[in-house]
Amino acid sequence: MNNGNTPKKNTDLTPSESHNTTTHTESSDEMPEFMQQKLDTPNKKRKKRRKWPWIVLVILLVLGVVGGYFAYRTYAQIHKVIQKNSGETAQGLQSAPVAPEKLKGEGDGRVNILLLGIGDPGHAGESLTDTILVASYDPKTKDVAMLSLPRDLYVKVYGSMVKINTAYYYGEQRKKDSGPEVAKQTVSQVLGIPIHYFIRVDFSGLKQAVDTVGGVDVVVPKTLVDPEYPCEKNESLSCGYSIMAGPQHFNGSAALKYVRCRKGDCGDDFGRARRQQDILVALRQKASNLSFFSNPAKINDVLQIVGNNVRTDLQLNEIERLAEIAKGVDPAKITNTVLDNSNNGLVKTAMVGDASVVIPSAGLNNYSAIQAYVRQLFVDGYIKAEAANLAIENGTTIPTRGQATADLLKTYGYTIASVIPADTTTHKTSQIIDYTGGKKPYTLQYLQRRFGVTATTADPSTAPAPNVDIAIIVGANYKP
Repeated sequence: MNNGNTPKKNTDLTPSESHNTTTHTESSDEMPEFMQQKLDTPNKKRKKRRKWPWIVLVILLVLGVVGGYFAYRTYAQIHKVIQKNSGETAQGLQSAPVAPEKLKGEGDGRVNILLLGIGDPGHAGESLTDTILVASYDPKTKDVAMLSLPRDLYVKVYGSMVKINTAYYYGEQRKKDSGPEVAKQTVSQVLGIPIHYFIRVDFSGLKQAVDTVGGVDVVVPKTLVDPEYPCEKNESLSCGYSIMAGPQHFNGSAALKYVRCRKGDCGDDFGRARRQQDILVALRQKASNLSFFSNPAKINDVLQIVGNNVRTDLQLNEIERLAEIAKGVDPAKITNTVLDNSNNGLVKTAMVGDASVVIPSAGLNNYSAIQAYVRQLFVDGYIKAEAANLAIENGTTIPTRGQATADLLKTYGYTIASVIPADTTTHKTSQIIDYTGGKKPYTLQYLQRRFGVTATTADPSTAPAPNVDIAIIVGANYKP
């Protein structure tokens, strides 16, 4: 999230700035008319700090801690927050088990939900989604992974290069209620995965939500001191903020400060994204306490917050299904990751004019490394469960084609047993040979779709090696 007081030099690429920075956008002829107008309203009064978007619904709806009982109790409240889903829905929520032929490709069995945090109505910059997080759930393995995206990621929206936190805003400017779909499409293009649903929340309920569950417990990894932290009653002044390292119990006000700080020892937006996830995990753990869910008064309090602060395109039956299949989620196996400039090195900061943005380390608009990382983070449960051993045979005249194919398949979670030359280098089309007698149906379905051929069956004794389940002969028609 961005923060309150107006800095001396605004480095954000606001909708107005992205239009004016002509050397880094597409030509104005390609820019939609609504993006050529003066669209500096969201950031015109933006303060240097903004309260963290209210996002407790991740816990209640996405990670499935609530179970069928809570899902049933939420029906009356969430009727008013559900809108039609204009995109694709997740097969993993439609049936159990999912038939192999219904899955379009690797990873399609997962449920990917985009969480968007915006400001309250009337707040400066209310349509900027400064919290952008993808929660991915695998109904088969019950694995949950969360990935936060930097709000300053420089992406293309409607042909113009802008910060990703403006995608929702531009969608709303083009057509009311289309902001979520534009944000979903933009994130999908960056990460290379389908985004099935969104949950949009504004931030006014964070303090009430944390207080409703009796506060949250967080282990602060290091002492934080932010001398520029704004005063609560007058954000034009700095009152400072500090918190000691170690176990801490936060009420709503303290939790809000913890996720807002981003100066001094608090670091930047990358650090803030990590603290947001810390609070999410803590909320999940506290909310899953049975004493809370057996207390009708507290449940009703949360339901009221849900109704007032949330919009989603998850339908009622999908929410019920999500809650039902998510009961077995192990909190210890939830993966929390931030797309940052430190450990994974996939993105870096750069300057566009006088604005600071985040771009892929591989280069502007080059998301290949990011997408490979995401595929390994959001592992396909069917590929993992079947664990088929693949032999890659290069049937082309390009010496590196076999290894390149194997390397790509590895990023999707396939197990490569060997990479060898085929019997000839003149194979015009690829071939898939199944030595399991159809015992790896999901893997076969994925591979057939990827290579555009129908698999043939062969006797296991004819396999390239005893441990090979499926052989792929890469033909000249296949381009990795």
